Amino acid sequence: MVDRKVPLGVSIISIVMYIGAILDIAAGIFMIVDKNALAEATNVGESLILYYGIGLLAIGVIVGLLANGLRGGGNGVRLVVAVVMVIRLLAGVWIMIAVSGARFEGLAAAIVALGVLYLLYGTEDAKEFFA
Repeated sequence: MVDRKVPLGVSIISIVMYIGAILDIAAGIFMIVDKNALAEATNVGESLILYYGIGLLAIGVIVGLLANGLRGGGNGVRLVVAVVMVIRLLAGVWIMIAVSGARFEGLAAAIVALGVLYLLYGTEDAKEFFA
């Protein structure tokens, strides 16, 4: 099997996904371990904080696995990331239209989603890598 060079755009996306996964896992662990203090500080039930922490742990693990699969050249992973980016793009456009106070945030989300889609599908390096 020949080692393929991971394109720079795919590497950037993967690194950002790894960072997000680490932050989600760390936040999930913090919420689970310190749920009592968080419940007092936020006026939210401990069980809700526990469930949210478990959810963050799960999301962190899934995002980490997706980042690993993306670096490995998995087309299925690329498709999953693309579907999430299309949803994020649509949500960004909706926010720009429906929420007048968050137009910049909607625009930023839409631009990031378009950038990720371009890096995964629009460059020759990515097309060769995922071929």
